[in-house]
Amino acid sequence: MAKRWKPQEITYLKRYANVRLLKDLADRFRTQSDEVIEKLKVLQLATKDGHGYLQRPPDPLLAVYEKGLKALHKGKWREAAKCFEQVVGESRETDLVGRARRSLRTCKERLGKGVGKDKDPFLTAVYERNRGNFEEALAICSAGGRQSKDERFAYLVASIYSLTDEREKAGNFLSLAIELNPKNRIHAFHDTDFTVLREDPEYKQLFF
Repeated sequence: MAKRWKPQEITYLKRYANVRLLKDLADRFRTQSDEVIEKLKVLQLATKDGHGYLQRPPDPLLAVYEKGLKALHKGKWREAAKCFEQVVGESRETDLVGRARRSLRTCKERLGKGVGKDKDPFLTAVYERNRGNFEEALAICSAGGRQSKDERFAYLVASIYSLTDEREKAGNFLSLAIELNPKNRIHAFHDTDFTVLREDPEYKQLFF
């Protein structure tokens, strides 16, 4: 029987297929490699090891984005910001630009506060989330109740739940993030992570 793809699985493929190996994707979705390849062809995507829709060349700026992520994780804010600015300014991939723009905003916030190279749990959570390690990112956000007290963690958790199509949880945490910092309403309105939630009539009030 052919696999029935869930919305959150398709979202994951669109975001991370080109940085994942075919075997890793098949294991993640608990299906055969052939099923993954067929879906990749439909979505016009290819894996890191060259399976799927091969006619589509990978975005050369993806390497720049990954370099920025590594710099961000090490607390090298200026180096990371430079990479993300290049991606935002030159890439035509909407999802990649969205991710780079969020990471750039984080870098600018840290630079504005004069933070040094000490690791920040929020930056670690962002790093894991951008790598597709949603469970690890959620674990970091929930440690010590951060997701209920800090608007940054609440917003990040909301975005992860939106990506995995857990709309009630996403709505609850986004509502909390907006309560803690009203500017998050504006961020969410322009954030592609919340596309599913934004198009759901039940949660439209969170964006306007």
